[in-house]
Amino acid sequence: MADAIYAPSQFRIAIAEEATFGTPITNQASFYELDITSPTQPDMASGVVEDTRKRSDGKRVMSQTDTYRVSTGGLYVIPFEAIATLATLDLLLYAAIQDLESEGATTPYQKIFHLDEGTTGPDFSTNAGKFLTVLGADAENWSATSCVVRNLALSASPGTNGGRLTVSGEFVTGIDIDITSVTATTASWVSPGTKYFPFQSYANCSVAGADLVPYSFSLTLNNGAVRVGFDSSRNATNYHMPLFTVDCEIVAKLDAITDDLIDTYRLDPSQGSAEVAVIMDWGTDDTSGHLKFLLNAIYTGPTTRDFGAESGVGVTLSYSGVDDGTNKALVATIANAIDRSW
Repeated sequence: MADAIYAPSQFRIAIAEEATFGTPITNQASFYELDITSPTQPDMASGVVEDTRKRSDGKRVMSQTDTYRVSTGGLYVIPFEAIATLATLDLLLYAAIQDLESEGATTPYQKIFHLDEGTTGPDFSTNAGKFLTVLGADAENWSATSCVVRNLALSASPGTNGGRLTVSGEFVTGIDIDITSVTATTASWVSPGTKYFPFQSYANCSVAGADLVPYSFSLTLNNGAVRVGFDSSRNATNYHMPLFTVDCEIVAKLDAITDDLIDTYRLDPSQGSAEVAVIMDWGTDDTSGHLKFLLNAIYTGPTTRDFGAESGVGVTLSYSGVDDGTNKALVATIANAIDRSW
């Protein structure tokens, strides 16, 4: 009789950079563990190709031959939620943004990613871009090859996870998930560490150069990744990312600064006069622990009053990053003293 009993904290995942599309990483020391807030499980149904219809076989009941099902040919989705840590956030940002501007040559190896007019999405079939092996230590270990992050949401508020910045999103892969004899040696994984980005220690939160008193912050990245092609095993040969979007929402204290922001929303963005610089920043530039998001943004809705905050009436500010040929839709900067050799 099977008598194993598992606790949610025994389910762990880690990520590792791949060099060759379609070839998973097996070296356990290459994996960086994510500090997940709930167990992560692949959506096995998402990548399975299936068709059920009643065959004309003389029966009025279903037969096993009426269902066709194969585990390749689709797009697997692996949802996740984790605390953002200094050792892992740069990997997640690269796998979502897919456009690296630069990495510093010396410590603290500051990495800069951007979304601008030149962002097109890499040709993964030539091993460009950033794709990951996602490894699960589970009751039945699993490995997902050549994953990208299709969407990534970053959020922080004092009442959630101790104020620490949280990341959630979806890994996707067009390659069959391996659940057969997968090795997951967690003792060899690189720890997620304990260096966080607490909301309470942000360095700068500003709109158009004016400092805000924020109550919460969120940033959402999306690239719409879909699989492309089939190899001899029906696995994907590439991914297409049709549109890169970045959206931001800040709830801030209602004061003389935020009360006037409705004026900019009422301007016509198509005339080039409604863009503002939106900044959320932790740490100090070019110092390990630095994290900064800079958007060239337009309002996506009118500023609205938030009457539920204990610290006084707030205002909800919603933005979308846009590129105008001079200012980039997003510049994301992180320095973690890890030489990724990017």
